[in-house]
Amino acid sequence: MNKSNTLVMLVLTIVIFVSFFLPWVRVESQAVGVVAKALTGKKQAVIDNISGFQVPIMANSADARLMMSIIQIFNPGVTNADKKSYLIWLIPLLAVVIFIVSYFLGKNKWVNLAIGILGCAIFFVAAYKLKTIDLDKLVLNVSIAPGLWLILWGYLGMGLIGGINFIKVIKAK
Repeated sequence: MNKSNTLVMLVLTIVIFVSFFLPWVRVESQAVGVVAKALTGKKQAVIDNISGFQVPIMANSADARLMMSIIQIFNPGVTNADKKSYLIWLIPLLAVVIFIVSYFLGKNKWVNLAIGILGCAIFFVAAYKLKTIDLDKLVLNVSIAPGLWLILWGYLGMGLIGGINFIKVIKAK
């Protein structure tokens, strides 16, 4: 892989890693909003901004009801969500692994193809899920915050670079 692609992959890895600690979802309570409007003049009161890093911590805390409600919105019917929530911490680790693999094996067409498919698949599957989910709930108003979108765009960028490198390696032969 050439230096410019390596630099872009490094920047995307850093963006994904940093975005993991930025807010992913904003949770507002419409029931509290009436009281908040009377007190502050704002339509709704913000309860919390939740980052990817906080998800397992909140899901396994003594007061995990809010996080479990949010998890149920995104994945209805999930069992043992508190235990499975730790898998979210693999998101920045996967970006680092993809960068390391692309750095050392970036001239292999199959590695580039795998990175291209993986990065694009992560983006398209997650974006489809986020766009088709009904986030308008009666009590909780959940909206997607920029941190989650930055992660998805970062993985799409990695996938596109992998695809471009795959084509370059094939043309070079």
